[in-house]
Amino acid sequence: MSNIAELEQIIEVHAAMVRRIASAYERHPDRVDDLAQDVWIAVWQALPRLNDQTMLKSYIARITQNICVTHVRRALVRQTQPLTDTLPDRALPIDEASAHAAQLTRLIEAVRNLPDNLKAVVILYLEEMPIKEIAQALGIGESNASVRLHRAKSALRLSLGDPS
Repeated sequence: MSNIAELEQIIEVHAAMVRRIASAYERHPDRVDDLAQDVWIAVWQALPRLNDQTMLKSYIARITQNICVTHVRRALVRQTQPLTDTLPDRALPIDEASAHAAQLTRLIEAVRNLPDNLKAVVILYLEEMPIKEIAQALGIGESNASVRLHRAKSALRLSLGDPS
């Protein structure tokens, strides 16, 4: 990349996506920041190899996924302490905003608990990427991406208590 201003613009456009993907793999905000920083370094190094600028979003998503998966694998090898997040008690009366926050927390936890191959697809789907771009970002076929997305949705429904 020849210009730092170009990189800054790319970061400004895609930073939220990178943080959301990283947050699906890591609960601790400081570690999410570290992952995001690692992603932007990798993006800066990899941008000269990107031939089709229209694929920038999926390119960044793939780099982010790869860095996050590597982070999780390394954490498992290190045998870190188990992460503990407590979910709010759904039996308590809560207002609409709190209900939405609780529902979002349940969804995030459910996504975190998906197997890695399903988690990767659903995270990109939640970023509103079309199946074709998801497949390209993950290096799999479109039909495989569709099957994984279907399985992820089914698993999330079950996890969230919607058996339909």
